[in-house]
Amino acid sequence: MEHDREKVKNILIIGEGSYIGEALYKWLKRYPEQYSVDIVSPKEGKWRERDFRKYPTVIDLAGIAHINHITEDMRDLFYSVNRDLTAEIGGYAKENGVKHFLYFSSMNVYGDSCYVVNDRNAERPTSFYGDSKLQGDMELRKLEDKKFVVAYIRPPFVYGRGCRGNYQKISKIARRTPVFPDYQNKKSMIYVDNLCEFIRLVIEEGRGGILTPQNKELVSTAYLVKTIAEVNNHKIKMTKSINWMVKIAAKRIRVAGRAFADDCYNRELSDYYGFRYCVVDFKESIYRTERIDI
Repeated sequence: MEHDREKVKNILIIGEGSYIGEALYKWLKRYPEQYSVDIVSPKEGKWRERDFRKYPTVIDLAGIAHINHITEDMRDLFYSVNRDLTAEIGGYAKENGVKHFLYFSSMNVYGDSCYVVNDRNAERPTSFYGDSKLQGDMELRKLEDKKFVVAYIRPPFVYGRGCRGNYQKISKIARRTPVFPDYQNKKSMIYVDNLCEFIRLVIEEGRGGILTPQNKELVSTAYLVKTIAEVNNHKIKMTKSINWMVKIAAKRIRVAGRAFADDCYNRELSDYYGFRYCVVDFKESIYRTERIDI
């Protein structure tokens, strides 16, 4: 029994109350023979109350992301959390013997609408949110050495049952609108279970570096809307006849531009573990996200 206990990995998640943090905690708890998992809030310095010496692996989800209306007066707040707090937690982890540090960065380091990313190192943030996340990455790079391995997780659009943010807005449109433009673009997304399994595999390997997971399938905004409508038994007509309006709106309206622009990783950048981490395919993931009777 003592030998079995030694095989269990102690993991601390800094992300209590966050969508991904709570999902990851539940996912890893499914493997009690492999992981002993604790979760703590990043707020009010509560993470400092934990003895980091117990945890060879720490997952840092502290950060500001889900704010609908970002204004210039929030700039200092974003940098204080996404850069300064990241550096503080990372430094504390290293000082206390953490060997593997997983930091949740963002695809926004490549731009708020990044088109097609072919190079993980081609960071071009276009907002202070994206730049603050990149600055957090850069602070952690200063701490890296052979004894302190850092994984920089840069997920795209994360969704799943109970998620917050833009998915809910898209779902609302898909369930109500009778017509939607059949406009072809390419979006990277990742279902929360696929992301959690990816993190589990990264922990198993002790992997570091910039990591860009996504679902196996790239999808268009039109296909996402169509699939959500189908799952909800809502009749929706997809038409190319109004695509000209999409092109005009995308140039003049920021929200439309982000909705219909390409915003994806080259699929090869996400081919970790032979995509074994994608345990749920796209259509099934939408069903699981939308349905309340499963």
